[in-house]
Amino acid sequence: MISDAAVAGLAVVLLLALIALRTPIFVALAVSGIAGLIGLDGLSGVELVPLSLVAQLQNYALVAAPLYILLGEVLAVSGLGRDLFGAAYRWFNRIPGGLGASAIGSSTVFGAMSGVSISSVAIIGRMAVPEMLHRGYRPSFASGSVAASGALAMLIPPSLMFILYSSVTGVSIAELFAGGLIPGLMLAAFMILYVVIRAKTSPSEAPVSGERFTWRERMAALTKISPALVLILLVLGSIYTGFATPTEAAAVGALAAFAVTGWVYRKLGWANLRTIFVSTAHVTASILAIVGAAFVFTQMLVMARVPDAVSEFVVGLKASPYLVIAVVMVVLVLLGCLVDAASLLLVVTPILVPAIEGLGFDPLWFGVLLVVNLEMAVITPPVGLNLYTMKSVVPELDLADIFRGILPYLAIEAGMLVLITAFPELATWLPELIA
Repeated sequence: MISDAAVAGLAVVLLLALIALRTPIFVALAVSGIAGLIGLDGLSGVELVPLSLVAQLQNYALVAAPLYILLGEVLAVSGLGRDLFGAAYRWFNRIPGGLGASAIGSSTVFGAMSGVSISSVAIIGRMAVPEMLHRGYRPSFASGSVAASGALAMLIPPSLMFILYSSVTGVSIAELFAGGLIPGLMLAAFMILYVVIRAKTSPSEAPVSGERFTWRERMAALTKISPALVLILLVLGSIYTGFATPTEAAAVGALAAFAVTGWVYRKLGWANLRTIFVSTAHVTASILAIVGAAFVFTQMLVMARVPDAVSEFVVGLKASPYLVIAVVMVVLVLLGCLVDAASLLLVVTPILVPAIEGLGFDPLWFGVLLVVNLEMAVITPPVGLNLYTMKSVVPELDLADIFRGILPYLAIEAGMLVLITAFPELATWLPELIA
């Protein structure tokens, strides 16, 4: 009789085969998970799937996901992205690579409102990249800065990835948001530093702008984006002061986004409302379909005792715990080249977290490390969603240029993984401070 471990192994092989055949990821997860459950316990193995599935999707932490998606979609039609880029350009235009630095800065702020990386790439990329190309920037330089900085939305709160991680592990969303803040801002600073150094050493790739702006114009630009800054303070401030839970803050933020878009930017016509709700429903349904399918697959792994076996194996190793972490990170980078970030997080988290805790590591710290790793996944060919989003919003770009431009940022992300591993306080200090 075939063992449970062999059944689980065959289910994983089936999953990889379906992914290779370009089957939608939620279908691949559901089919391989159900096949594994039948292999483990016959038809009775799938009897509880519907009830378990409903229970998983009713997780309170997941309520925040559609609300933050709605918040981001409302802001996407407001024109706020244009104002953010304009304000950043007025402050950074005189430094080498100023437009690239402006794109990174505006992506960082927009990411702090939307929580979805492809939204940031689409909104900022649609304005920033054509402007850079018009001013003589090399296509790889222009596209790389936007595609990479768009991924910061995954790490800087409010982050959809942290919401999903919390739904699986039970780690506080507020603490995860706090844990991602310092690494996210550091990554943004490192990206801007790289852009400046690259433009300084290779000026032909990023010509310096001859435009000059007065201090009055710069302050006026900041005033124009003040509603966005107030929105960030409203959402994050209400969470960290304990006034609201992350889910309640998401609801308040979504309402505030409607107010800003309607009263300040005057962009809430019927056409835009339809766009907002259709896009929110589409993205939310896609995410929740993956969440549900991943739960079915995870349930199969749990029934086969895969998480327990992995935990026992890892804890029993004589190798350094940090070597184990390094191997895990490399494997996740490779998997991220094949599977989208949300699916990868939902599948590997239940397997890896027990092992990580067995080694004595903080699951909150690992959550931040995992999301930085997933940032690499969304900008890594051939599956990196940010790269194809960049191509879709600026069709004249060559994919080869986009791939070439992203490589230095992968090195920066890898360096951040090393820093968080060497100095866990980067991820844990702020959560401990607000706890």
